[in-house]
Amino acid sequence: MKLIKNGVIWDGLGKKPYAADILIENGMIKKIAPNIKNDNAEVIDVQGCMVLPGFIDSLNIYGCRGPGWDSNDISELSDPVLPNMNIVFSFDQDGMNFQEVYKYGVTASGICPSPSNVLAGYAGVFYCYGHHPYKMLLKEKAAQIASVTEATKKPYGSKNKMPMTRMGSFSLLVEILRKALNYNPEKGYDAKLDALIPVLEGKIPLFVNCATKSEMKGVLHAMKEFENIKLVLTGAFALDNSFEEVKSGKVPVIMGDVTDAFSPYSEIVDFKVIKEMLDNNAVISCSSCGDQFASGKESLLWNAIQWYKNGIDANNVLKAITSTPAKLLGVDNLTGSLEEGKRADLSVWSENPICTYRASLKAVYIQGENLLEKERYHSCW
Repeated sequence: MKLIKNGVIWDGLGKKPYAADILIENGMIKKIAPNIKNDNAEVIDVQGCMVLPGFIDSLNIYGCRGPGWDSNDISELSDPVLPNMNIVFSFDQDGMNFQEVYKYGVTASGICPSPSNVLAGYAGVFYCYGHHPYKMLLKEKAAQIASVTEATKKPYGSKNKMPMTRMGSFSLLVEILRKALNYNPEKGYDAKLDALIPVLEGKIPLFVNCATKSEMKGVLHAMKEFENIKLVLTGAFALDNSFEEVKSGKVPVIMGDVTDAFSPYSEIVDFKVIKEMLDNNAVISCSSCGDQFASGKESLLWNAIQWYKNGIDANNVLKAITSTPAKLLGVDNLTGSLEEGKRADLSVWSENPICTYRASLKAVYIQGENLLEKERYHSCW
């Protein structure tokens, strides 16, 4: 049992920061209140420090690529349409531990196949530290990953194989969804179509990687005939006020990496629009996804800082890297906010790291264990 005392709580849900203690028992948050007394608990005094939920990177490839670029278990490029792939079989705990993303406050991440395929397979949600991949797994099949960007044309166009154009990407996506609507396994099993049934029924969301306005509008248009699909736009750099579906909160967005200097899209992001949408009903997550993948453990926090520097309220930024991605990935019953009954996934900072570069990480907990004090698992990397 641990008692974190005298911290300033940022709950990840938008509540104004407040002074309180947190009692942790069996890896769970048992109580949040001022002046908690418990003689059986280990007291950890964090006087004046900020206590935040552990950050969640909505989409990344930690644990599936590296340490060298030749080691690649995220891109099954034998076919552009592979919804039956499952990222959990590519995840390696040593690869995740090697990244040490927890040293920047990230406690969990949506791990996904490469957006190089029109339908790439299922993403899963993993903790960012551990020695057993399936004990690190928070949720399997958290989302089906799709893409209609340039990334889908590069590996196949060079082989003179579809998709060579955006038309080809959209055609392949819509065609297989239509086939899945009429799929009857009793007439013959098809692994690809079978994998899409929970998506068409709205039980698992469809995350579609799109960058430009035309790609985003194209996805919204193409999905009109699949009324039960829970659509999430990812990347989505060209978001503007014409996207009523996003403004109303009907279609969530996972914003892509705005810190990538080599990206042709990051400079087109309109933060004024994002701020207006967040102040109303829009559901927008901050991440480091897109056609490329985050280069290091600091990427998510750097994106959050860019949001803050461009005028977005610190509480809204924090929600975008904690409770919002937890909800979109279907793990908000477990993590993503500081609430009684949730897992004790949290970080302690000298100041709010979203607001100042002076902030230093004092502790980071996954299920009540401080990783900065925990003995490191040896990695073959």
